[in-house]
Amino acid sequence: MYQFHINKKWVLLALLFLNPVDCLMLSACLQKLKFYLKKPDHLQTLAFVFSAFLAGLVAVVYAGLFKILEGFYHQLSADHPYWIWFGTPLCLLAGWAMVYFFAPEASGSGIPQVLAAHDLNYAKNSAWIDGLLSIKVVIVKVVSSLLVCLGGAVTGREGPTIQISAGLFHFVGRITRKFLPKVDPQAWIVAGAAAGLAAAFNTPLGGIIFAIEEMSISFKRFRTALIISIIIAGLVSQWILGSYLYLGYPTISDVSFSVLPLALLIGVITGLAGSFYGVCIKKLLGWRSQLKTKTQLALLALACGLALAFMAFLNPDASGSGSAVMNALLFKGQKATWDLPLLRIAGSLVFYVSGAAGGIFAPALAAGACLSSFMTSWLNLSSPELLVLLGMAGFLTGVTRTPFTAFVLILEMTDHHNAIFAIMLCAITAELSARVLDKESFYEWSRIRFMPPGSLRTLKKHQ
Repeated sequence: MYQFHINKKWVLLALLFLNPVDCLMLSACLQKLKFYLKKPDHLQTLAFVFSAFLAGLVAVVYAGLFKILEGFYHQLSADHPYWIWFGTPLCLLAGWAMVYFFAPEASGSGIPQVLAAHDLNYAKNSAWIDGLLSIKVVIVKVVSSLLVCLGGAVTGREGPTIQISAGLFHFVGRITRKFLPKVDPQAWIVAGAAAGLAAAFNTPLGGIIFAIEEMSISFKRFRTALIISIIIAGLVSQWILGSYLYLGYPTISDVSFSVLPLALLIGVITGLAGSFYGVCIKKLLGWRSQLKTKTQLALLALACGLALAFMAFLNPDASGSGSAVMNALLFKGQKATWDLPLLRIAGSLVFYVSGAAGGIFAPALAAGACLSSFMTSWLNLSSPELLVLLGMAGFLTGVTRTPFTAFVLILEMTDHHNAIFAIMLCAITAELSARVLDKESFYEWSRIRFMPPGSLRTLKKHQ
């Protein structure tokens, strides 16, 4: 067992500058600390607290940099419209190069990598899991995603934040297990992923539901690590940024039963659209896997950048994460034109096939918001803000097949609990309709790409 020792030299040095009463209090505190740290459970708790503090701090800094660079892109493209034609392709090429040459495990969203690491047996695949969640991957993830953000790519920071947080937790967990070898390696991955989601969206309940629904964990087994990590990461986020809502508090009139048929309609349409979006990513990544040389992949990244620049030329709202678009639809009374949902979906697909690091959480929410906003104006429906929220939950569910995570996220991001039944109904309907088109979610399919050969057969035997 690891023994904690208090350095007597520091105690003697402290005694020289303290009065007798303070010395007695210091001595008593040190003895209590020594007794506390003798217990392995306490040491493990402190390690989780430190991991959550570190992950929360990194998540806040990362979110701030992402926001600054995205704002810089929009300002630069507004002042110098021609910039997108060379700036966007070069940024995508640089983002792809970071991933290709330094850490291929950092490509894409990051959630499939975390799911793969969680599903694998650490005793048999420790080197592989360490590669998926290494500090090098964390650094490359941050740099690559910020580069493409500077280029106005249709990407988000939320998925990358989950892999970044899981990587930081995994790093601290590896050090902790040198002193406490009985600590469960999976606990660090689960807690890190949940803390990352909670810090990215400021949604603590969403983090817990994500861990249970997406990672299929037993809450009783991981509850202490989960709750500690989410609370600390959330407190760090609010300590720096203050108390805030990810989407703000849009004005929504009283939700009556008359909105439930609309919730069903939007759930069906956005669920099918989200499922089709996932199918398209699978097809595109399957085609991309046939490209073998770095020259071909580099040219693909440049072509994707040019395609994104063309979409931004057609409609400036088709670029970026989509947070500004969601804000305009929810708070400024704007309505999405017919082309915006198509451009947002196509832009996310084009970016993802480039091979750079970046997420699809925020783009999926923006695509759902645009799709439901266009339906609202086309059909002349009332309560446009509520229907935008329904579309966000429905499209995200269609992509991820996690309806509970989707509606809890929307509720926590807006604090509109009066709409809970409508959002829940829409998410459940979207999940059922999405399975008509494709029974397997994008994340379920994509995690296999980050597993070692032969591991899928082993997993099926244990399911």
